[in-house]
Amino acid sequence: MTQFTSLLLGTHTSDESPNFLQIANVQIPKAVAPNPKDYDDERGEIGGYGKPGDVAAIKCEIVQKIEHPGEVNKARHQPQNPDIIATLCVDGKILIFDRTKHPLQPTSLGKVNAQIELVGHKAEGFGLNWNPHEEGCLASGSEDTTMCLWDLKTLRGDSRILNPSCKYTHHTQIVNDVQYHPISKNFIGSVSDDQTLQIVDVRHSETAKAAVIAKRGHLDAINALAFNPNSEVLVATASADKTIGIWDLRNVKEKVHTLEGHNDAVTSLAWHPTEAGILGSASYDRRIIFWDLSRVGEEVLPDDQDDGPPELLFMHGGHTNHLADFSWNLNEPWLVASAAEDNLLQIWKVAESIVGKDDGDLPVDELDR
Repeated sequence: MTQFTSLLLGTHTSDESPNFLQIANVQIPKAVAPNPKDYDDERGEIGGYGKPGDVAAIKCEIVQKIEHPGEVNKARHQPQNPDIIATLCVDGKILIFDRTKHPLQPTSLGKVNAQIELVGHKAEGFGLNWNPHEEGCLASGSEDTTMCLWDLKTLRGDSRILNPSCKYTHHTQIVNDVQYHPISKNFIGSVSDDQTLQIVDVRHSETAKAAVIAKRGHLDAINALAFNPNSEVLVATASADKTIGIWDLRNVKEKVHTLEGHNDAVTSLAWHPTEAGILGSASYDRRIIFWDLSRVGEEVLPDDQDDGPPELLFMHGGHTNHLADFSWNLNEPWLVASAAEDNLLQIWKVAESIVGKDDGDLPVDELDR
């Protein structure tokens, strides 16, 4: 049986060609169970590596294109209604599109017809996150050093222009990423070139100072953050210093742990949607790494020293350019879509044999030692 899922894509053309917000449908073929008859004595494995005929190909088709003014810095759909999409523009505006009010293909180019324009930033940005607790609310971060909150429900009459409901000035440099806490509805986190992770409490009227400030955790700009959806106190930060910081919000004087494995700036983070301790990270080194925090502190055998720290679960090296973004599929475990700055999109899945849970037994060749 074939599964279907949707992808939200934004273009970044290198010339005067128009840019688009795009919706893609992805067909995922049913996994084929390994056949014991395919056992290879030489490799000690069953099956092959993607030879023609091994498995049906994943099909990806663009089903809707909406013209966008300039490149799409970031695009995110509203969790309560995925037909509502927010995009960050190069001029600092945030556009809200209702895809049901647009044709599948533009009828004429040169006319952008967003449903709402959010106006309040003075420079472009890359931080954008919908509020998972309240429909119509979102947060944004910008190179103008501010974080803005927006509430679409406050739009008046026939107006299509909306100003921020609140503007925070707690950072001193570019705000690279923002995220609502997935459990504690009053908290919003942000990270910045000023090398701090800060969390505001929206119940407080103070907009120039955050409720929680984590300093000196990184040696360079912090590019992204990700709250763990299964833990109220755990948050990860990704930095241009090539590392990922793991923090406990009950004490942010120092990090709980540092993940080291990337060779360039780490730009994106996302926790696995169902596996509590699995974190994904993307970097300018063209790699996506999956980390298993349950393995932190495990002993590394001498023969495994070159494989990296024990918590480094898997490394995807299929891209040949800087990673722009990646996303877990919410319904198909370990299925990932990733996009690079050379405009190549990859849809891939890690084999269960790699990420399968340990059963607690030692390998046979270790039992007698």
